[in-house]
Amino acid sequence: MTFQKSLFQYLFDSSSLINIERHKKMTILRRRKGEVLIPEKVAVEVNQPNTPLHRFISKFHQVVTKFQNNEEEEYLRVRSQVGIDDGEAAAIAIAIKRRLSLVIDDKKGKEKAENHGVQTFTWQDFVQGNI
Repeated sequence: MTFQKSLFQYLFDSSSLINIERHKKMTILRRRKGEVLIPEKVAVEVNQPNTPLHRFISKFHQVVTKFQNNEEEEYLRVRSQVGIDDGEAAAIAIAIKRRLSLVIDDKKGKEKAENHGVQTFTWQDFVQGNI
């Protein structure tokens, strides 16, 4: 099977992926895999053995991205702020640097990303095809 990236890609934080899994919408995530980009730190957070997310990440490991260029510096800056966890900080930093939209459900993380000019969506927006 060939993995093909979509013209549009969306970064995902942990909360949005967990909500997709919890609401049994993994079929949509698999169908739209070319649009999915998961920071490595987020993949580590959600990659619990024998779960649908684990199977998704194992099968489509190309969706996981490492920091590039100066994204780690941005991550450390974002991470130092109160209330932002590792996965959110990684997703926000990559979204800022690569100018990508972010699928995020955490209110504080969403506000932080938007303050940096990142366009944000909820997991429902993604699964309903509103983006």
